Amino acid sequence: MGYASRILCIHQGVELYGSDRSFLSSVNALNETDADLTVILPGDGELACELRKFDDINLVFYSKGILRKRELHNPLSFLWNLLAGFVFYLRLFKKYPVIYINTVVMFSALVAAVFYRFSSKRFVCHVREIPTGWQLKCFRVLLRASGAQLIFNSEATKAAFDLAGNVIYNGVGEVSQCQDVVKESWERENDTINILLIGRINEWKGQLFLVQALAMLTPDILKRVSVRIVGSPFEGYEYLLDDLKRKINQAGLSDIVSMSSFCADPSSHYRWADYVVVPSTQPEPFGRVAIEAFSYGKPVVAAGHGGLVEIVEDGVSGFLFEPGEVAALASRISELLKLSNDRYSKLSHFAYQRFREDFSIHSYQSSLRSVFKL
Repeated sequence: MGYASRILCIHQGVELYGSDRSFLSSVNALNETDADLTVILPGDGELACELRKFDDINLVFYSKGILRKRELHNPLSFLWNLLAGFVFYLRLFKKYPVIYINTVVMFSALVAAVFYRFSSKRFVCHVREIPTGWQLKCFRVLLRASGAQLIFNSEATKAAFDLAGNVIYNGVGEVSQCQDVVKESWERENDTINILLIGRINEWKGQLFLVQALAMLTPDILKRVSVRIVGSPFEGYEYLLDDLKRKINQAGLSDIVSMSSFCADPSSHYRWADYVVVPSTQPEPFGRVAIEAFSYGKPVVAAGHGGLVEIVEDGVSGFLFEPGEVAALASRISELLKLSNDRYSKLSHFAYQRFREDFSIHSYQSSLRSVFKL
């Protein structure tokens, strides 16, 4: 293939969390065209294994030039990595007419893009974060200076940056035998509820927040609730997991809350759940876990801010609660136990319909290809 068909795709993760799965969907969409793709990841891992299943993709590993909070502990090394990354991408971009940068933490790649501002090259940046304060101001200036065409994963993300661009909601694939899974959800008759929280263990995804809410419930309610927390922390942040386990034990919830490490295939967890909770204490740029839950016909209980309010229709496909209010989440959990089987069936049905109508993988990939004009 010639120069004109080359597309360089850059991503910051190696696992299969939400942003990684969305990037995988993006590459899949571009790979279904006549484009010649090169993908850069910071290292080998589960995402790379999935990408190797595609035909004719050139996979490259390069780890410098990514904004990582943990690297700020060594400022000189941090700055050197950013500089090395800038030089690497400045040279590499010469070989590609189209560059797709997934997430703004690919800082060195964005800085290098500024130096091609008036070239014939085309840069597309997929914005999947909602930074705050000086970080938001810095990224806004950088994105504007790069001249990149912007894709936002929600209206909330676009509003935060206040820049022109396309909003494309993430999409997920149809679950195998999904109709049977959803019908099982509709026919739920248990007197207890299974609540799932799945996602990266960090300071704002809400794992500790959920534990605090559970600690407010009375014993007669707790005996009817089973909670599963699935996820792992970034390397270097294992203390967050240790602290979470300690808080669970201190609250006397070890018989209520079970924990599982991150897994590439979370389907068994979604099938187990009656409800999926997304209690993020900071605004979610999108909230991919919510649409994954919908694809299994599982209603979602979510903090009412960020992209989640664009996904969850309060009282229709799930419930929203006041962000940051522990008592509000505790109250919502109590109310779940009062719902009739018929009410639950309707929530499950509308959750699945919402997924089919607005968050399918086909819709996502079609919209992405239209941006690239492929």
